[in-house]
Formats: sequence, C-alpha cells, structure tokens
Amino acid sequence: MRTALLKHGPRAAAALTALVLAASLGGPAAAETAAGTAAGTAADSAATATATGGADPARRAPASVDVKVTASGIEAPPSAQAGLVSFRVTTDDPNGHLLQAFRPHAGVTADQVLADLAKAVSHRPVPTAEGIAAVRDEAELFGGAQVTPSVPETFTTPIGAGEVVLLDFSAFLADPAHPVTRTLRLRGDRPYATPGSPSGTAGLADSLVLERDTADGPRFEVHGLDRAGESILVHNASAELHEMALQPVAPGTTDAQIQAVFDRTAPGPLPYAGRPVGLGVVSPGRSVLLETRNLPPGTYVLLCFVPDDVTGLPHAVKGMHQVVVLT
Repeated sequence: MRTALLKHGPRAAAALTALVLAASLGGPAAAETAAGTAAGTAADSAATATATGGADPARRAPASVDVKVTASGIEAPPSAQAGLVSFRVTTDDPNGHLLQAFRPHAGVTADQVLADLAKAVSHRPVPTAEGIAAVRDEAELFGGAQVTPSVPETFTTPIGAGEVVLLDFSAFLADPAHPVTRTLRLRGDRPYATPGSPSGTAGLADSLVLERDTADGPRFEVHGLDRAGESILVHNASAELHEMALQPVAPGTTDAQIQAVFDRTAPGPLPYAGRPVGLGVVSPGRSVLLETRNLPPGTYVLLCFVPDDVTGLPHAVKGMHQVVVLT
C-alpha cells in the first residue's frame, strides 16, 4: 500500500484521516479499502488543484525547525511558526542522540513532567509504571527523532501556539537529575499545507505504521514499509504512550527469536547490528510523519521500549516488536 499524504488540501486530508481511522479500527482489510478511497480522493483533489491553478495560497508549507543535538547541548531557534511543524534533527555525536518534544498540560510544569519521567526510567516496576502513567496524563508528547551523524531525520506533526520543550532523551537516560533541554516558542496558529503538499517539505508518506492495542498486548501494525528511506506515517491508536525505534539487526532475524530473548527462553544478547534510529514517544491519538535520510538497506526491528503503565515492563518485552526488511 502506498498512501499520498495529504497532497491537495482538505479533501485529501479527510481521505487520509479515514485511512488512519479505518486501519486502526478495522485492521488490514479496512486499511486497504480506505487506501483505495484515499487514493481516489487525492486524485480528484489533484485534478481540481490543476484546474484551479494550484493549491489554496492560504495553506502554507510546514514550519521548519532545525535542531542539532550535540554532546554539549541542543541547538535550536528560540521561536517558530505554530501549525504543522517539521523538526529537522541532526547530530555530530558518533554515539547518536534521541530528541524528544513535549508540552506540559495546563497547570503542569516542565519540571514536574521531567520528575515523573525520571521515575519512568528508574527500572523499578512500581515507580516506572507510576511515572509513565503520570507523564501520559501530564503532557502532550509530539514524537522525536533518534539520529546518528549519518542518518538525520525529520518528524512532522501539528502543534498549536505555545512553548514546546525539546529534551535530549539520550542524556536524560544517562543522568535524569540533570536534564538537557531547550524551550521553543511556537507563535500564532495559521492554516497550513499538509505534509506532501507541493510547497511543503514532508513529501509523501510511503508507508503506515499503527501502534495499537490487541488482546495480546500493544503491537505494531505495518503497511507498505519495505524500502529504506521511505517516509512513514505513524499513528498511535493506543491508549498508552508509544515510540518506534528502527533497530538494525542481523539478516534472518525473526520476531520469534527476539521474543525468546526477551522471555529468557533463548540466550542473549539481542542480534543488534548497529545504532538505532527512529521516532520518539507519541501521545495517544497523535500522528507523526517520520522521514529518515541515508538509512542503509537491511533488516530492522521496530521496537517500543516505553514501559507499560501497569506492570512497568517495556512494551517490547510484551511483544511490541516487528521485523521488517528494507531494500
């Protein structure tokens, strides 16, 4: 399945919304049906745009925010335009970095969110579960980018006016008591072109990944992700927070092998074959477009290590992993 992402204004936007909702509620068959509807609607919208001389000039390209995460901090502008925001994330640190973006809800401070996030990474089941549940309820998490010097990323999502906290989550894991952050102020709300518009920077969503609850626990549902460098629309259709790491693994690796290591029924370590990249934590109901650049072809496993908000166990341990082969 290939889905053009919101290419020609509100009709195509509605088509993609239908696609995401149908896929999250009805499974793969519904997703394929909705994909056909979305493609037809996008084609109709394209014809209309051509006939009328192009897209509505009031709908603008996403605001681009260049962020560089280094061993000494986060480099980013102090402000940007609200609306659809594309964070273009790079690093020069050979160890790589994971940038996370979030906004505390009204009445909650960033310090409180960070304090609960520190509990969530404590590796103690009860405080971990309490901490991640608190973060879920206290803040909107917009996603993020896990990057290396050779694989920069862009993540795009709609964000209204106000302050956004950018957190170096890699540094936070190493030292939660001293978080490395930078505050970005988004000003004004404006009509915006959706990702994939002719004037936008997000291009096309070549594939769709749903993060969803099942009777067996949280799972990834993957549609059309089979080429390195594809842009991925990630939708969190779950009631919990989720991330999507893209971890290179040895050729031939299977999900059964990975689960056996997690279950300790097979010897470790996990068959990792390089540094991960991917998408940071996303709140329930939110969609983010992820674009990776220079991602080598190979075998990868999608992983979510966000802890369960009841048991404190990482979602990956509970089965939230999916092996994909990218050509």
